[in-house]
Amino acid sequence: MAANKNSLSMLFMALVLMAVVSELANASSLTVFGGPGCRGGAARYDRCGCSSFSLSGGYQFVYTGQTASMYNQAGCRGVSSFGFNANANGCHSIGWRSIFIQC
Repeated sequence: MAANKNSLSMLFMALVLMAVVSELANASSLTVFGGPGCRGGAARYDRCGCSSFSLSGGYQFVYTGQTASMYNQAGCRGVSSFGFNANANGCHSIGWRSIFIQC
């Protein structure tokens, strides 16, 4: 009986871990463009936590349930200057240098 209980506990923990990993895999994302008008090279940021970037020619934020805070300094230093809680985009120059995706 004890082995059966341990097996159920392990199965439950595995299911919880799979749910957490699945949620993190579908994190909201920010694509930043290199040139004005959302042209040129682009980079996508979708990992939880802080990511720094240097491109500034426009952005597209895809909201999948995780909000994000934008910072004007690399490394998410200072005070957040803007936040996302819905899909958004803009093809104009941006001053942000980092994003923190809350997961």
